[in-house]
Amino acid sequence: MNMPIVLTITSLLIASALDANNYERDALTIDKSVNQDLEFQFPNDNSVYPEISDFEVVNYVTMSNEYGERKVTITLHNTSTGNRIFVSDQVMALYANGERVTPYQEKVSFKGKETQTLTLTFNSSKYPILKVYTRN
Repeated sequence: MNMPIVLTITSLLIASALDANNYERDALTIDKSVNQDLEFQFPNDNSVYPEISDFEVVNYVTMSNEYGERKVTITLHNTSTGNRIFVSDQVMALYANGERVTPYQEKVSFKGKETQTLTLTFNSSKYPILKVYTRN
């Protein structure tokens, strides 16, 4: 076998192994479950709250990967009898350092009294998400 072919094959094998390793780091895993009824008392000096809405959180699961990317699969219920549009600033995550963050832009239509499950993307952080909530 000539040397350029061996180098090419070796390079392809190394690149394939690196891609598999990056895929594993990108993969989201479900974070350890925290009781969703826990109350945290982090200071909120800047009065950061989600926008008032007709949505309530039924349940949620937080996920992350080795790069600190944060996502939440959340089930929301429209408490109104009328149609509503859910927008990102109507839900907020509380991180373990006390930071409060809304997800990246999302817009979903709900019929009256409808319940839907969505996956929302939050910013990357070394701190896990402790709680996800709305404000009625």
